[in-house]
Amino acid sequence: MVIIHTSDDLLRVLRENPEWKAEVRREILTEELLSMPARFDRFVAKTEQFMEKTDRFIENTQQFIEEQRQFNARIDDFAVRTDQRFARLEGDVSDMKDGFGIGRVAKDVEGIAHDMGYKFIRTLSAGDLLAMVTGNDTSDLQTGDLRSFRVADLVIEANDENGAIHYIAMEISSAADERDTRRAIRNADFLARFTGRPAYAAIASMRNDNRIQDVIDSGQVYWHRLDNREPRPGA
Repeated sequence: MVIIHTSDDLLRVLRENPEWKAEVRREILTEELLSMPARFDRFVAKTEQFMEKTDRFIENTQQFIEEQRQFNARIDDFAVRTDQRFARLEGDVSDMKDGFGIGRVAKDVEGIAHDMGYKFIRTLSAGDLLAMVTGNDTSDLQTGDLRSFRVADLVIEANDENGAIHYIAMEISSAADERDTRRAIRNADFLARFTGRPAYAAIASMRNDNRIQDVIDSGQVYWHRLDNREPRPGA
């Protein structure tokens, strides 16, 4: 017979009889508490599964971000190269148009001088312009401006009805802008300075930047409008 007088006796008996210990536990604890360890184990297992999925998701996301970065870099590089090619193509087309415009203006220099109220004498060569530069004091002028003057698109020497010499400094392009008008005005100023004769700024183009219209309207720059038609074969 088991006799229990103290709590120590109870604990000793439970240790000696594990089945009694289980019965006592069921009596004292609820089913929810008894199932807690198993439920916690399931919770841990599901959490670990979730974390594994999260890790894979993060890994896949990082891989996607890296692939997207590489793709964006390729797109950026393609865009840059495309812009460069279009810029070169645009420059080539512009050069072709400008060269064609210079040729047409050169054929009509007498008419241009006439339209401006003068009689054409000759066009000045790069050598003529260089002689002007070297024959005058240019110490206060920028080297780049003088170099640009020497390669001016067109410089016309003409005379008025009284026989006085005048000069026309013309810049030629398919679409004239502020740079063209500035160069024409500067070159005309150089001509007046180097020769002591009146000189005028002019541009020849098919169309103009709107920002130079005021300069044209004021008479500061004469505009010779080029025909926008393509040349005919054999013309």
